[in-house]
Amino acid sequence: MQELSLSVGEPFTSPAWGANFVVFAGDTGRPLPEPQTKDYISRCCKYARQHNVWLVPERFILMGYQCMSLINPEGKVLGAQKAMFGGPVFRSIAKRSSLLELFRTEFGGVFLCVDVDVYRPEVAKVASNMGAQIIICSQSVARGDYGSHMVLTGAWNAAQLAGAFVIAVSNQFNCVCAPTQLSPAREGFINLPGIKLPMTAKISADRLEDGWRPKPLTRKLYAIHRGELIG
Repeated sequence: MQELSLSVGEPFTSPAWGANFVVFAGDTGRPLPEPQTKDYISRCCKYARQHNVWLVPERFILMGYQCMSLINPEGKVLGAQKAMFGGPVFRSIAKRSSLLELFRTEFGGVFLCVDVDVYRPEVAKVASNMGAQIIICSQSVARGDYGSHMVLTGAWNAAQLAGAFVIAVSNQFNCVCAPTQLSPAREGFINLPGIKLPMTAKISADRLEDGWRPKPLTRKLYAIHRGELIG
């Protein structure tokens, strides 16, 4: 499989040199309102063609669902993943789906994890069983609410449960998580949580061992923090 050269940056800014995969990280973290979605996705398709990159735009509302999408370098939308769970902020404005979409790419199986779905261990496990090797999560964190437990019970835990690389972006932090033995310091991070953009990383799904899945490590953290995270 091809190596993924990641660039996480502000929407519509030029990707980092040599990047072939871009994820937008907006400063508000909120999904685009439905009336703006069509024009926004059209601009994203033009961006992907112009820079010849795969692109995961910001979250958006479509037909009442909070969604993420994947666009290929030809500027074609390959599909959208609808949120399966609603956080406290969006519970009243967005519907919930029960369908999980896996995208087969030259980088490996890609799953788009919408907002608080990253805190549901069953989502990462099902995605893993379907063949997800790279999980991309975009979420919103209220000002003043960010804490390290959000990473540990979210993106970091999903990487351990799924045995996958997890790219997490938000308005409060961005990071890349991995199974612990595939991270440089064996702590489960390729890129530590931070806010500086652009964030770059090299990800190779070939490093994932066939059939290997780590044991869940953060059940106690779920018991402590799940209520405050997902209501």
